[in-house]
Amino acid sequence: MDCEILVIGSGPSGATTAAMLAEAGRDVLLIEEGDHHRLDSAISYTMEELEQKYRNAGLTTTIGKTGVTYIEGRCVGGASEINAALYHRPKPAMLQHWRVAYQIDDFGPEPMEPWFNDTERDLSVSTRPDGLAPSSNMLKAGAEALGWKSSEIPRCWKYSQADDGSWEGRRQSMTETMVPRAVAAGCRLMPGTRAMKLIIKAGVATAAVCRQGSKRVTIRFKRVILCAGAVQTPLLLRRSGVRDRIGDSLRLHPMIRLAARFREEINDPEWGVPVQQVEEFKPDLTLGCSHSSLPHISMWLGSGVLGQQRLLEEWRHLAVFYVAAVGTGTGRIRNLPLVNEPLIQYPLQDADFSLMGEGLYRLGELLLTAGATEVFSPVEGAPSMSRLSEFTDIRLSLPHDKISVSTIHLFSSCPMGEDKRRCAVDSFGRLHGYKNVHLHDASILPTSPGVNPQGTIMAIARRNTARLLAEL
Repeated sequence: MDCEILVIGSGPSGATTAAMLAEAGRDVLLIEEGDHHRLDSAISYTMEELEQKYRNAGLTTTIGKTGVTYIEGRCVGGASEINAALYHRPKPAMLQHWRVAYQIDDFGPEPMEPWFNDTERDLSVSTRPDGLAPSSNMLKAGAEALGWKSSEIPRCWKYSQADDGSWEGRRQSMTETMVPRAVAAGCRLMPGTRAMKLIIKAGVATAAVCRQGSKRVTIRFKRVILCAGAVQTPLLLRRSGVRDRIGDSLRLHPMIRLAARFREEINDPEWGVPVQQVEEFKPDLTLGCSHSSLPHISMWLGSGVLGQQRLLEEWRHLAVFYVAAVGTGTGRIRNLPLVNEPLIQYPLQDADFSLMGEGLYRLGELLLTAGATEVFSPVEGAPSMSRLSEFTDIRLSLPHDKISVSTIHLFSSCPMGEDKRRCAVDSFGRLHGYKNVHLHDASILPTSPGVNPQGTIMAIARRNTARLLAEL
């Protein structure tokens, strides 16, 4: 097959890039390893959705003394099809820090403003018009009682009001927005197609060797843009013989979840994922309420909790909460011979456990202030807690080997900037030393943004695509 521009990966960065290129009249082929499903083809956070849209059904983990379980979308639309669609801009100080520390040209709060604006317009970023879920109101009340700042996080969500005054909303994932735009403008979409290797000679990439089931497909192109994510993009480059500064600086937001019980009912699944977060300790720590379906409550209660069956019968009185931290370490991504999956080494640092321990203490303080009667410890085999003093041990020494750590945010495996000692791509995503290979995804964020990265990724993809179009 032949095309002018090959875009690999159809998540937020790939779909945005493909739409902008196609609407500018370029010949674009967008390939995606996973299948093409409707947004509502499976109920969110069910086993059916895990099998449909997640890589390895969500059961992938890093290597280290404490493994970190992470998730990747593997479907048309990528992570936007499975996440909560929460939208954040990074702090202006973070953008300024990246500009200076990584020598990024034409970057910072002011140059990025129009790209964030365009993203927010196209994804209908807004707050809920119909109020907050019970668990969100509980978080808000607890934070107010403690004098902590909290806020409702806007979402990529389009709302409409019915005749009876009720509100209906729909997540604005990539299959609802940028993918249809790309296809309408002439982009060819090929799901079920995995890029295995790029053919590169003398700094110029000429083709991608792909797999469609058992069939081998070679796609020739004039330019290739990698948007496969913080893990799969460096993995593909390393399989293609490109290794300098590739996959050496992976960062993530480690997260710990726990369950808590209240006297009143706070769990109403009709509201979906709660949208209130505590801002008081950002960017280092984020406190919030997670998806709290019955299977999730069961999982985060832990198998050793006494009377678990009785508790689950009262599931509307329970909810799952989380602490998300800015990871202080870096990991490595390596490809293994004859194996399609990556080897990811990510050693959690003592500073990470100290920060997460502090976060759990603060979360316990919030939950007890808000009226929780029992907080179930995330430490394996530990008893539940009902007084703040019982969180002291967790605050002082969080055990490395008896805690479940996960993440939904990975980035920075191929950072951007003109500092070639540590940057894989230039200020606009072109791979250093290569004429026609570009990266537009989470891998090029210089460090952790301290917030959900999707908005930042899409804004940078827009900026980089606009520069590429100007050059073309």
